[in-house]
Amino acid sequence: MKRSNENENDFRSKNNKKKRKIIDKEELIEKFLCSNFYIDKTLLIKDFIEEKSSIIRVIAPSGYGKTVNLNMLRYFFEMNYKDENNNENKKFFEKLNIAKETKDGESYIDLYQGKFPVIYINFDDIYLGNSFDETIKNFKYFIQDLYIYYKSIKNENLSKYEKKMIKKFKNCEANFDDLKDSIYILCNCLYNTFKKKIILLIDNYDSPILNSLNTNFFDDLYSFHQELLTNIFEYERYIFKSFITDMDYLLQNGFIEKSIPKLSNFKMLKKEYINNRDIIWTLLIKYGYLIIADNDNIISNNNKLKIRNKEIKEFIEKSIYYLKDDLYNNSKYSEIIDLFIKNYDEEKIQEFLENSINKVNYSRNENLNKWYALIYSLLSLNNEYVIVTKNKYDEKDNIRELLYVHKDYLDRLNNNCDNNNNSNSNNSNESNKKNDQFNPDLSEIFYITINIVTEEDKIKEGCIQALDDNEEFLFNGKELKNIYNKIIKFGISVCGKKCGVIYEINYGNKFKRKEMATKVYSGENYDDLYEEGYYFIDKTRMINKLIEKGNAVYLITRPRRFGKSLNLKMIQKFFEKRTKGDSKGNDVFDGLEVSKDRKNMRECHKYPVIYLNFKDNESKTYESAIMYLKSKISSQFKYQREKIDFKKLDTSDQKLWNKIENEEEDMNKLNESIHFLCQCLIEKKFYKRKCIVLIDEYDKILINSFENGYYEMFIGIVRSFFSNIFKGNEYLYFGIITGCLGLELKTFYSGLNNIHEHTLLSDHLFYDCYGFTESELKKNLSHFEIPLEEENKIQKEYNGYSCGYGNRMIKNLYNPYSIMKFISNNKNKKDDHLFKNYWFNSESDTVLNKIIKENEFSFKKDFLSLLYGNVIIVEIKEILTLKKNYLKDEVWTVLLHSGYITLSDKEGYKQNIKEMDDQIIKLLLGESKLNENDVNEDLIKKYKNNQLNKHLYNNMYYIKIPNNEIFNCFIAKLKESLKNEIKDNNYLNNFINGLFNKDIDTINSNLNDYLTCLSQYHLFANEKDYENVYQVLLMQIFIFCKIYGLSAEENSGSGRYDFGFPNRNKEKEYILIEVKTCKSENCDDNLLHKECENAINQIIEKKYKMKHEKNGYSSFIIYGITFWKKTCRIEMRINNNDIKVPSESLKE
Repeated sequence: MKRSNENENDFRSKNNKKKRKIIDKEELIEKFLCSNFYIDKTLLIKDFIEEKSSIIRVIAPSGYGKTVNLNMLRYFFEMNYKDENNNENKKFFEKLNIAKETKDGESYIDLYQGKFPVIYINFDDIYLGNSFDETIKNFKYFIQDLYIYYKSIKNENLSKYEKKMIKKFKNCEANFDDLKDSIYILCNCLYNTFKKKIILLIDNYDSPILNSLNTNFFDDLYSFHQELLTNIFEYERYIFKSFITDMDYLLQNGFIEKSIPKLSNFKMLKKEYINNRDIIWTLLIKYGYLIIADNDNIISNNNKLKIRNKEIKEFIEKSIYYLKDDLYNNSKYSEIIDLFIKNYDEEKIQEFLENSINKVNYSRNENLNKWYALIYSLLSLNNEYVIVTKNKYDEKDNIRELLYVHKDYLDRLNNNCDNNNNSNSNNSNESNKKNDQFNPDLSEIFYITINIVTEEDKIKEGCIQALDDNEEFLFNGKELKNIYNKIIKFGISVCGKKCGVIYEINYGNKFKRKEMATKVYSGENYDDLYEEGYYFIDKTRMINKLIEKGNAVYLITRPRRFGKSLNLKMIQKFFEKRTKGDSKGNDVFDGLEVSKDRKNMRECHKYPVIYLNFKDNESKTYESAIMYLKSKISSQFKYQREKIDFKKLDTSDQKLWNKIENEEEDMNKLNESIHFLCQCLIEKKFYKRKCIVLIDEYDKILINSFENGYYEMFIGIVRSFFSNIFKGNEYLYFGIITGCLGLELKTFYSGLNNIHEHTLLSDHLFYDCYGFTESELKKNLSHFEIPLEEENKIQKEYNGYSCGYGNRMIKNLYNPYSIMKFISNNKNKKDDHLFKNYWFNSESDTVLNKIIKENEFSFKKDFLSLLYGNVIIVEIKEILTLKKNYLKDEVWTVLLHSGYITLSDKEGYKQNIKEMDDQIIKLLLGESKLNENDVNEDLIKKYKNNQLNKHLYNNMYYIKIPNNEIFNCFIAKLKESLKNEIKDNNYLNNFINGLFNKDIDTINSNLNDYLTCLSQYHLFANEKDYENVYQVLLMQIFIFCKIYGLSAEENSGSGRYDFGFPNRNKEKEYILIEVKTCKSENCDDNLLHKECENAINQIIEKKYKMKHEKNGYSSFIIYGITFWKKTCRIEMRINNNDIKVPSESLKE
């Protein structure tokens, strides 16, 4: 490496792009053959090949031929990248010593010359800038030239990631972290291209360090250079010095008790002997730094040692401070400490501790103390934190404890501590109070408990015992839960040179979760809730239940927008182990229900989580669906690669991983891909806990395949894919599959007995985890200052869902999406609240549209009863198979799972029967129009009694429409389905407007046109044309068009009229309608006219208007309507005027 001031006119920071110097090949060969100065050193090639070590390091002064020999090796081994069979360098070695050497009968030249990819790097070619950033910029150009040298290499065998990185390095677009991997990536690319091992020749590897010694960026460059080389060779970089442990304790406490061994020979002064042995204390006494407090016999054991005087103490403090600071800032120790205080990474902490303890041999008696010393030494390096130890403990105990406290919060402990800890106090109470006022959630403390077990298979149990020890959190007589808001406790158990680490989170007695914002959230990403400060309802009790149940696979179906995706994201956020450096979100679950049991927090952020969401699938063909599935899986492999050390995988696993990531796997590997991912993550011990697999909107890919005609081809792929994940997967902790419909999922798992289905029909576990309960609604309304008086209106609009669990039922679940949308539009408003159909407009529902259309559902009598607000009994299938034509019970299944109907219970059903309208009963009975006599009363009473005594058999349920919002959705859906059959979709509106406007021609023409368009009419072909058939039709129309004040089969005068309602266009005017049918096989206009007259006269003679006259109505419009098959006639009389008939022109 050259300094920039060696040639001020040529360095990178001034954009003078001097090409990297590459020694001319012909010039070098001339030097090989020149007898004046060249001495044949080609036997070095043989030595290089036969050396057993894979890495050879040569140290020699400048001018001793290192560069010449490296170039000789380069031109001997380097292949012709364009033509591997043609290498012109061969002839230059044929007369040298290497040509005489053979191996197994073949010459070294034939065996090795021109056979390898070679990377030659001379670090002296990097120009040293005037700053660290400038030097890194020059290094970036250095790497650019290096990659350009290999520009002719074909890269068909490279992954997308490798191709992308090559492009970045060639275009000088690499970032700082990319540069650390630049040489490793080049080696890997050459290996993947030629499938041959790389010869890497590095010249002047120490040049950057030596040339930067006197710069102010030496530390940064040293760290960068060290990481660069480490990424190439993967050697261990650090040696831990455990004597710092005891020195730090001595400074804090003023004394230490130590065994003082006798200095008997010079071997004891060697570095390898002194390290990690108590001879260091003998030397400190010999050199006068320490004195023995109790006696002068330095050979005796367990002497109390003290620092000689204040001057020496200050000297030691200063030396130790800078030593620790240097170690902390210039090594990975800071990263390891972060694993304790930021990431809580159990696996990485365990790995570091085991690697460090394995460097030295300890006797069994001192094993626990040495682990304790190791942890103490590590944590003491961070000068922002202070270690607090137990005042008293018995050396014979098999447990050690310490606290790790940030200096900002040390005074809380010291205010009540004894003098041993007072020296650590640096901040005033006032500053802490101020700090707490603005950051109340930062008052945390780390509590580390270490115990020893006798057998390695008891290490996990030992960790739990360490966590359970001292559940009162008493430390040196102080109650930690009364002092700190948050206590992160690590249970560490050791046995020999193995250990285990488990952490949990505990909360202080005065802990309060910070007040949530008044921002309303109705989305599906749990990260947004926390990071953007939205208000949300705590559903973390679902996590409690998952932890309690453990290993299982759950199928959870709920209507859309009911919190399925949000809950899955919450589960992922809780269980998923975070990546290195990601300390955000440590407090996401603080104070929530899941955190109230400290044992739950032992599971937080500790698992590999695989999450797939098929919501966005819009594939129109089988081929595009396969590509979609591959793309989703590829994204998950890329995501998981960032969390592991990919190089630890076997070569075959790396190859398959790359294939799946590049979407190049065959169908078998596609089906096995997620199982393979679980296997890689667990078998290579990237995680010590099994995988969690979450699949959201699983039914979307099946529904989409059904709608686009490739379901039969695709279902086998999905079945195999799911089976490989959830059947017999020994790497699976638990799995959750969510969707709206229970689509034959159980048939995927023949022989799988641990899949648990949780639907609205039956859910004993998660019944209160989806939708808002009454108490949760009140919390919402209160938080956003919406008067509780509005609760009744909100109930009618958005309430009414029920979920069965066991023999009971949880009622009054509110649609969460609608509630949050309602609050968003009405928060802080005292009145004039806006009620809208939020849920219906949130997403399309093509399956429901298809069912309503193809099953002509709008003309089913029981469906009409449902729309009229009744509770009915239906059969519902638990499992649904997608097909073109659905049976009646299958239609109800779709409606229930989609959220358009909900369960009711026997009590609600009986109450509804008692209050049921007589007209609806008549329609359901399918009888001819009832006469006004006592027989009819008996008939209705008998019907009600029969219904009240009905018993439910298998798969029979009480159902109802849950609320007004869903009712409006139904009406909209049914209207929409009718639009496809009715050219002029204004027929119904025109008919209704004609009734209000007394326009007899408009009424007749539109109702007749409507009848003509209805293909559904064939449903009644086998029934007698009784009036009730057409009354069903009119009832449907009136309900669809939301006729205000509608009454049917109402008692008035001396009978019951069919329909009545106020005229919305004129006050005090009422409309009465009587329906007739023509019984003749050949009905003409005269017969229709006669029946219309009879209907009008019946209303007058029976005095149907009497009741409404008493209620203040003074004007009456009377309609007589007669039906015959798919035609009708309507006549009208207004008060005492003559009957109006339709125009003759309508007949044409």
